[in-house]
Amino acid sequence: AAGNSANLIILPAENGFDALRRQVPVRYSVRGGKVIASTQPAQTTVYLEQPEAIDYKR
Repeated sequence: AAGNSANLIILPAENGFDALRRQVPVRYSVRGGKVIASTQPAQTTVYLEQPEAIDYKR
């Protein structure tokens, strides 16, 4: 609604349970409708037989 502060965080998770389970970092932090901080997504690669990207989602 008009006149509200628009303070929020955006998490790279499908729901609250996923955010807690994976302990995701804050993707964007917004204050007063403006982005004040952002975090680039990390990429994890496991080197066993062949390199494989891992996203830890089920």
